Amino acid sequence: MDLKEIESLVERDIGSMGCTIWGLELLGNINNQTLRIYIDKNRGISIGDCEKVSKHVSRVLEVNSALIENFNLEVSSPGIERKFFKKQQYKDYIGSIIKIKYLLKNKFKTVKGILLKVDEDSLLLKKKDEKIKIEFNFIQKANLQFK
Repeated sequence: MDLKEIESLVERDIGSMGCTIWGLELLGNINNQTLRIYIDKNRGISIGDCEKVSKHVSRVLEVNSALIENFNLEVSSPGIERKFFKKQQYKDYIGSIIKIKYLLKNKFKTVKGILLKVDEDSLLLKKKDEKIKIEFNFIQKANLQFK
């Protein structure tokens, strides 16, 4: 299953409900998959928003069953410590504390710091008196940190 195909299939409909797709994840194994869709909007996400989007996406994916079979669907808010899925999402959080797991010299490293800058290929974090440049290609996971 291709998450980009699913996102493009449901993005416009979710938008018509006043929400945007923050990100998609596919969890589990082939026989027991969970498709998790994170939605967001300016005023925050309610349980009603999640329910409405979930019902609609379920119907859309049923009709397009070639994309995914035997799956559980979860729709939720990205939450306070939201996971970043796309480069452009970081820009709204400059000045915030983020935690990043990334690859450095064939080892994974985790760092927490203040997001200073975001450009096309990388971001710049400040950790104490040190500035750390991390290329997007090496980021495995990044989350906003609650103060």
